[in-house]
Amino acid sequence: MKTVIALFDTAADAKYAVDALLLRKYDHSDISVVANDLATLHEAPPHAGQIAAGALSTVLGLAAFGVPYAGPVLAAGPILGALGSVGAEDVDKSDWLAPALVKMGIPQGEASKFSEAFNRGGAVVTVRTREIDAPNIASLLAACGAVDVDERVRPETRRRSTG
Repeated sequence: MKTVIALFDTAADAKYAVDALLLRKYDHSDISVVANDLATLHEAPPHAGQIAAGALSTVLGLAAFGVPYAGPVLAAGPILGALGSVGAEDVDKSDWLAPALVKMGIPQGEASKFSEAFNRGGAVVTVRTREIDAPNIASLLAACGAVDVDERVRPETRRRSTG
């Protein structure tokens, strides 16, 4: 099994991606969502087309909680178990999401990047799948608006004054 991960700008974008996964018959028990942009949760992204709204409520096990570095957070799916096994001392760190992502099979370096990007706002979607299906899921998530996590965590280049 492999875990595919994607970052979205808003919870609404993540919800759109979850809808697309569910419409393609991926099992909701393999899909996780973590979002801290809860204000957009009930919005439909402009590219949503005919996708049905409300897929996050379809994903079993919704939970809301507060995290010092991320504020209010909504999580659903297998990531809840991974978050539950993270120690309290890790939740108080800025890299709080990374240990849960590692428990789900995401390599440490990638998990840290996604944790940092998540703290800046947005949502993370993971999908546990067979190795052979991983490229298709990654393409689907990209088509649903996943953002480049490397671009998101890259420090802004400083501009030198020319005057």
